[in-house]
Amino acid sequence: MKGYIVSLLALLSCIFPVKGWAQDPEFSQFYAAPAYLNPAMIGFSWEPRIALNYRHQYPQFGNAFLTFAASYDQHFDDLNSSFGLSILADRAGEGGLYNTYYLNGLYAYQLRFTDNLNVKIGIQAGYLQQSLDWSKLVFTDMVDPTNGASTGSTAEQMPERTNIHRLDLGGGLAAYNSKFYLGASVKHVTTPSLAFTNSNDADNTLRIRSAFHAGWVFYMGKVIVDKPRFYISPNLMFINQGRHFQVNAGTYLGKGIFFGGLMLRHTIRNADALILLAGIKAGVVRVGYSYDISIAPIGTGASAHEVSVLIDFGQRKGLDREMRRK
Repeated sequence: MKGYIVSLLALLSCIFPVKGWAQDPEFSQFYAAPAYLNPAMIGFSWEPRIALNYRHQYPQFGNAFLTFAASYDQHFDDLNSSFGLSILADRAGEGGLYNTYYLNGLYAYQLRFTDNLNVKIGIQAGYLQQSLDWSKLVFTDMVDPTNGASTGSTAEQMPERTNIHRLDLGGGLAAYNSKFYLGASVKHVTTPSLAFTNSNDADNTLRIRSAFHAGWVFYMGKVIVDKPRFYISPNLMFINQGRHFQVNAGTYLGKGIFFGGLMLRHTIRNADALILLAGIKAGVVRVGYSYDISIAPIGTGASAHEVSVLIDFGQRKGLDREMRRK
């Protein structure tokens, strides 16, 4: 019970700050959530692609922080364009105390610079909805300092609304070929207000999120028909949102159906977590699991479980021969 109250008080300090900035949820397996990472990262296949992502952060506090994401994207060669749809739900607090939902439509236009270099220009237009369950909030005047029990009553006044709805816009660029990608994106260019009151609180807004990301694939050994090669894939992501900075860097490697890797997340001020990754890829399905090991200087564990599922119908057997004929 005490840990639950502490987590809610920490959450309240973010919702009702004297001065602060909201921050988006982030996935440790950012490369496995392409539509969420950058609207230009859609349509990287000849066939439809579906991505599913789940993150359980700080499991020591039960289900206090859960994030779900799903996306669909497809490239249309005749239009030289890619279209997609993405959904994200972020639930903070047991029982859905503070919920954030994003629904985005995505579009990317592809430019071919050379036979070995393509560039995509992407945009996203979305709907942002947030809700607050006032009945589940715990304020400091509700807590008995001697035993940590809640009295169930508070002098705090309920805000004018407990639901907000906002327009959300963003865009991005990506350059790529069969062995690397390089991209940049901006989100929340409208800086939507997150205030549940009618006051003009300029600080209580969702600040612009800018991201830079890159990845490579290096294959080892000779090419042998129907024989998988060993590969190494380093990946990098840098994010800035308001006063928050984050860098994810590391690599994963694999051969055949198995892959695994190690990454480091850093907040510029201090190292945050080591990220262990393991997964399998069979046919059109790729499943990854990662675990965040906290190395931050805080007094409690700050681990996280994350699962990604990528279904790329462009990886089905025989499609490459069809595309060569086309």
